[in-house]
Amino acid sequence: MSEMKVPFDRSKTWPLATTILLNLVPVVGVLFWGWSAFALIILYWLENLVIGVRTLASMVANAAVMGGINWLGALFIGAFFTVHYGMFCFGHGIFVMALFGGNFYGDSILDLAGAVTKLFETQANLAVGFASIVAWQVVQFVLFIVRGDVRRTNLMELMGAPYPRIVVLHVSIIFGGFVLMLLNQPVAGILVLALVKMGYDVADVLRQPKQAAPVAGVAASA
Repeated sequence: MSEMKVPFDRSKTWPLATTILLNLVPVVGVLFWGWSAFALIILYWLENLVIGVRTLASMVANAAVMGGINWLGALFIGAFFTVHYGMFCFGHGIFVMALFGGNFYGDSILDLAGAVTKLFETQANLAVGFASIVAWQVVQFVLFIVRGDVRRTNLMELMGAPYPRIVVLHVSIIFGGFVLMLLNQPVAGILVLALVKMGYDVADVLRQPKQAAPVAGVAASA
């Protein structure tokens, strides 16, 4: 009796290819544009902000699709998320700047925008890396819509989704970055940071459940 083969989920092919290609941009930045470990860590910190914007957009999309009282929920939960997540990212940014910022933050460590602007001016093509991060979050938002998750995910789940990523991924990156700064930022070590980030994103795509085939007349369960 032959073994049953698990069919390959082709719906994950292009998301996997996309995340690998976009995560190769920091590798190019390190190898050919001379990005430092600090530049890479700040780039990944900026990703937190983009994820926050994508989360808010997902809440609005959920309210638009579900309608009714969901609009009120999106308004209040979205406002709470903006304040709470914004403070979380601000504190995280100050922590990163204090550890790795050196002379980038000038007179005030609270001036994160000024420090990031200065970094973009001094690191070649860092804007390309930021654009790749934005592109991946746009892909994630499109998948959220076309796979039907916009109907299956509630507002509370959306609000809580970004935090585990920050805690697991960015604690690892900050710790690794601290070690690299002590080791004078060897290129091989900085590449490891970029590859760890790529591995996390690839695993995130693979963890996503296979899209179930729609059944007529049966509403999706929450």
